Amino acid sequence: MGLVIDYIIQSSDGEVKAYDSQKRFIDEAENDTFGEFDDHINEVTIKDKSLLYAEDKPFKESQKKIDPDLIRKKHNKSLFKYFLDGTRQVYKVGDIAIDGVVYPLAVGQIIVGYCGREGRDIKIGKAIRKLVLAVPVQYDTKKQGQNFFRKKCEEINKKVQVSLFYQKFHMKFSDVISYGNITDKQIEMGRNKYLRLAISKIQNEMLDQERLLVEEMVLNGLVSNDDAMLIKDGSIEYKKDFTNRPDKELASAVFNQNFRDVVGVSKLFDPELLSRNEPHIGTIIAELKPMHRTKAYRYIHEGKSYCVWYIRLRNTINRSNSYSDIIKVEMFMVGNKIKQSALIDSISAHLINEAYPVCYGKDARWANHLYPVYVTETFCKSNFVDEKLIIKII
Repeated sequence: MGLVIDYIIQSSDGEVKAYDSQKRFIDEAENDTFGEFDDHINEVTIKDKSLLYAEDKPFKESQKKIDPDLIRKKHNKSLFKYFLDGTRQVYKVGDIAIDGVVYPLAVGQIIVGYCGREGRDIKIGKAIRKLVLAVPVQYDTKKQGQNFFRKKCEEINKKVQVSLFYQKFHMKFSDVISYGNITDKQIEMGRNKYLRLAISKIQNEMLDQERLLVEEMVLNGLVSNDDAMLIKDGSIEYKKDFTNRPDKELASAVFNQNFRDVVGVSKLFDPELLSRNEPHIGTIIAELKPMHRTKAYRYIHEGKSYCVWYIRLRNTINRSNSYSDIIKVEMFMVGNKIKQSALIDSISAHLINEAYPVCYGKDARWANHLYPVYVTETFCKSNFVDEKLIIKII
């Protein structure tokens, strides 16, 4: 048995039973809790058509060519200096039974990091590794709240810190996080419903760590709009429900400051996201020509306005689908102010340049990958401790 199961068995007061069931790595494709896309459902219909677009000079046509001279001019000096990504692995390490219900225990290994540009080179920046344990909220049988889970984390870490695992990697649990709801019946989600809830909480932790790292970079003066902007891999539409820290509101004032000079770039996106306000958006995106962009649309999510547009990065021969070399680009609209079309064109030219060199043969998503983001992803994943070792010891 592993450290977690051993601890639960030894500390059990009879109300909780632990089972040393098969331990395994949970592949992301097996339990994709959040679906295929980063996007959230668009719940706001913009009735005032003058507010439909997020740029000052929207064009009449459905798409616009990025000036080749502008692309060449931006080639040697990029607006973007930093590239941030988050990744995680999830392992099922056992089961516990409470009041006749068997719940899974899941461990998440989370890596969040960034790389930076120095001249024409991409340099390793910083990587943060977190280990978290997801347990059902029902484990707190006395309903003591967060103090209970904090104490459990401390006690489990006492076991971890005398293990060879800690001596080699200096890695212990940063949090014991609870999934589910203590008062309501769990929402029925079919097979592995509780495991999905556990994975969701681990995913939330990764998103929280991304936001905290952005905040750290801004406070340290790394990110600015003066040739030191940050590309964040994936959406910047953070949802209030997708956080394990509701008290640390990534409130408007803080969010505004931290994400003012951050551009979110998504390789996978819902082409129908803006269909409430642009009924033919799926077709408009699919028919983009190489190195063309859509108009920049206003997208409202949980009271915040975002500037969203799409770019086809290259002319890919035999592309796997109509969107395989297209990226979704997002910027936060500080004070709901629209962006200058000239800025959107400039950012688009820079992003097209960031798509080269290509990572063909190294990543199946090469057609809509930005090379510095690929390097950052590779750097983050290189910091994972071998899953077989974690499963064996934890």
